[in-house]
Amino acid sequence: MISKIKKRNGDVVNFDANKLTRWAEWAGVVGADWFAIAGDAYKRCPDECTTQDLQNSMIQACSEKEDTAHLKMAGRLLIGDIYKQAFGGHEKIPTVVAMYNSMVSKGLWSNMGYSTEDLAVAETIINHTKDLNSIHSVVHQITSKYSIRDVEKNIVLESPQFVWLRMALGVCVNEPRNSRMQEVESYYKDFSEGRINAPTPNIVNLGTPKMNYASCAVFKSNDNAKSLASGDHIAYTMTCASAGIGGFIQTRSKGDGVRNNTIKHAGKLPYYRATEASVHANLQGGRGGAATIHFNCLDPEVFTLLRLRHPTTVAKNKIGGIDYSFGYTPLLAKKAANNEQWMLVSYKTSPKLHEALYSASGFEEAYNEYEASEGKREYVSARKLVLEFLRVQEETGRMYEHNIQEMNRHTPFKDVIYSSNLCQEIGLPTKGYRSVEDLYVEGEVGGEIGLCNLAAIVVGRVKDSEYEEVAYRALKMVDNVISLMEYPFPNLKYTSNARRSAGVGITNLANDLAHRGFDYTSFMSKAYLHRVAERHSYFLHKASVRLAKERGKCEWFHKTKYSDGWLLIDTYCKEVDNITPQKLMYDWEALRKEIKDFGMRNSVLEAFMPVESSSIAGNTTNSIYPIRDYVVIKTSGSNKTVFIAPDLEEVKDSYQIAWDVPMKDMTDMYAIFQKFCGQGISADYYRRFDDDKPRKISAKELFSEWLYRVKCGIKSKYYSNSASGHALSEVEEKGCSSGGCTL
Repeated sequence: MISKIKKRNGDVVNFDANKLTRWAEWAGVVGADWFAIAGDAYKRCPDECTTQDLQNSMIQACSEKEDTAHLKMAGRLLIGDIYKQAFGGHEKIPTVVAMYNSMVSKGLWSNMGYSTEDLAVAETIINHTKDLNSIHSVVHQITSKYSIRDVEKNIVLESPQFVWLRMALGVCVNEPRNSRMQEVESYYKDFSEGRINAPTPNIVNLGTPKMNYASCAVFKSNDNAKSLASGDHIAYTMTCASAGIGGFIQTRSKGDGVRNNTIKHAGKLPYYRATEASVHANLQGGRGGAATIHFNCLDPEVFTLLRLRHPTTVAKNKIGGIDYSFGYTPLLAKKAANNEQWMLVSYKTSPKLHEALYSASGFEEAYNEYEASEGKREYVSARKLVLEFLRVQEETGRMYEHNIQEMNRHTPFKDVIYSSNLCQEIGLPTKGYRSVEDLYVEGEVGGEIGLCNLAAIVVGRVKDSEYEEVAYRALKMVDNVISLMEYPFPNLKYTSNARRSAGVGITNLANDLAHRGFDYTSFMSKAYLHRVAERHSYFLHKASVRLAKERGKCEWFHKTKYSDGWLLIDTYCKEVDNITPQKLMYDWEALRKEIKDFGMRNSVLEAFMPVESSSIAGNTTNSIYPIRDYVVIKTSGSNKTVFIAPDLEEVKDSYQIAWDVPMKDMTDMYAIFQKFCGQGISADYYRRFDDDKPRKISAKELFSEWLYRVKCGIKSKYYSNSASGHALSEVEEKGCSSGGCTL
C-alpha cells in the first residue's frame, strides 16, 4: 500500500489515488485498460516510493501486455515525463523561437542563421501531438539515444519533435533562402513521419556545433612501416569521429624476410592488435569503437587468421576485440568444389598475384601463370580451407565474408576495392598512404580513405508516386552532409568531396511485405522484391542526375564506370534471372543517356545496411531482414526496450519469421537486391535448431549454401544467427556503438 510519494523536487507528500487515476486515464486514452494498469502499478510499488518509481511501474505493466494500445500508453507516460524534464510540463512546451534561442545560447544548437520569421514558420510546421501517439520504444529510443541531454542533471533537453526539427534545420542550413523553409518542412515530415531514416551521427549532430557525420571509414595499409603507421592513425582518429572501421592491412606474412632478409617478419597479428587498441582507445556512446579487418584466401597465415576470435584459440593467438572478414574468389569455390589443391602465396613473394586477386577479372590466368613458375608457395586442400572458414563462421556467428572479385566487378568504381566496412555493406576504393603526413595534405597524394554516408528510405510508407521525391531528398541529405561535415584529415575532406559516395538503403521491408501478403519465399514475392529493388536504384540515379544539374557532377566522376555509359543492369549476376523472371519496369536506356549528358553528383548510390537502432526510433522492421519474432526485447548497452512488430494486430498472420526462411531463399532475396546495388549488403542469415536435437549441421550443407552464395554473386555476408526452438526473445543492436554503421 503506497502511503508516501517523493516528488521530483525532493518533497515527500501523502499519496493521492485520484492523481494516479487522472495520470493513468490521460495516458490510457489510446485504448489501453488504464484502470487495470494503475491498479497493477499501485500493487508493485512499496509503501514509500518516488513519482519515477510509480511511472516506471505503470510502464512496466503496459509493456508486459505486449500490444500496441498499451505500448502507446507507456509512450504517453514516458513523453509526459520527458516534457517535465525538458520544459517543466507538457503545457510549457516552448515555441520554436524560444527553443532555438535557448539552445543556441547554451551552445547546444548551432546558430544556423534562421531569422525570427523563419522560426515562426517552423512553429507552424512542428507537430508535438505526434509524440503523444508514439509507442514506448519509439519515445525511449529517441530520448535515450538521440536527444541532447544534461548529463550532470541526467535530464533530457529535447523532445522527439524538436530532435526532428533540429535535424531538418541543420540539413537545410545552406539551401537557397527563398525555398529553405519549404525544404525544412519536407525534411521534418520525412523524419517525424518515418519516411527517411538517417544514421545516428546525423540525428545526434545535425544542427549542433558537432559536425561529425561519418558513418563508416574504410582504409588500406601498404607493406611498409610508415604506411602501416598511417593505418593505425586512421583507425584511431576515425573512431574518435564516431565512424565504424573497415580495414585491409596489406603486408607480408610471418617468417618473411625484412630489411634485406636480415630479420624475420612477425606477421599480421601485431598489426591487428594495434588496430584493436586504436579503435578501443576512445569511447563511442560509452563503449570502445569497432572494426572489421579483412584478409584473403591467398594468405599463408589464413588458418591462424580464421581462428582469431574462436573461443578455443590459445590466448596468445587470440585477438577478440575486433571482427574479421574472409575474402575469397570464385576460383577458390571452383577448386573446392572439384576437391583440388589451393596455393597460399605471401604478398612479399608475389605482390602481382595479390593485386590480380583484387581485379574484376584475370585472377585465374595470373594464378595459373604463377603456379607454372618456380615461385615460392605452399599447397592446402581448397575444400579444407573453405570448410574451416565455414566451421568458424557457424560456430562464432561472426566470421564475415566478402567475394573479392564480385566487389570489383559489379561496381561503378574503376579503382580497386580491397575491403568492405564494419558491417559489410560498403564497397569503396581505398589506397594506402605513404605516411601519416600525407593525411594532412588537401589534394591527391596517392592514398585514399573510403568514406560513406548513409541513409535509408522506409518502404511501405512511401507511395510509388512519392518515391522519386523522397529518394531525391534522401540523397540530397547525404550530399548536404558531405559538404557540411568536419573532416579529421584534410586529405579525407578532399577525396570525400571529390567522390561524394552515398549509401542509401531501405528499411521496413518485412512490414511492407506483410501488408501486401507477400513473404521471402514465394515466386510472386520475389518478383515484388525485384520491383522494390529496381525502383529504389532507378530513382536514386534520377536524383543524382538531378543534383548534378543543380550543383554539378562530382569531381571524380571520370573515375567511375558511369562516365563510360555503364549501368548496374550491365554487370549484374545473371543467376538472378533464374530466381525471378521479372522484367525491368523503368527506362534505363533514357537514364543512361541522361547520365552521359549531365553526369552524376555521386560516385555510388546504394548500400543496404542494418537499421537496428533507428528501426526502433521509427517503429519499423529492420532493414531488408525478416522479423526475428513478433515481440522482442531490444538491448543497446544497458537499455532494454520491448519492441513489437509494427502493425502486429493487423498483419500478424502475414509476417514471416526469420528462422522460418530457408537459407536459399535468403540468398535469393539478397541476390535480387545486389543486382541493383553499387555497393553491398549486410547480409544476415538465420538458422534454427530443434530443442531436442544436437546443434549440428553437416559440412555438406554449409558448403552447398556457400557455393550458392558464390553462384548468385553475393558480395558479402554479415552475421550468422542461430536459435533453438522459437525465435530469440532478445536482440542486441549490432555495429559500432556510435551507431555509425547501423542507422
